[in-house]
Amino acid sequence: MRRFVAAVGISLILLGSQAATAAPESRAVIAKRQLSECMMRRMSANRSVSYNEAMRVCKERLQPPKDTLASISPAGTGTKPP
Repeated sequence: MRRFVAAVGISLILLGSQAATAAPESRAVIAKRQLSECMMRRMSANRSVSYNEAMRVCKERLQPPKDTLASISPAGTGTKPP
């Protein structure tokens, strides 16, 4: 019986360490989860909000403003000196 408990304990430790060293989720998965959580909160807070309206509002909320994106330029894209 002790061997069984020890084997189960060791396997749980190994599985836990594997989960801790696993690669983080991709940005797309995280963004999709954030979008679905936002929509769920909106629709549960106000029952008259439609699915499409909640999606539109949440997408606008989760995306940065367009002027912020335009002001960020990648390094090295400036004009070359003559």
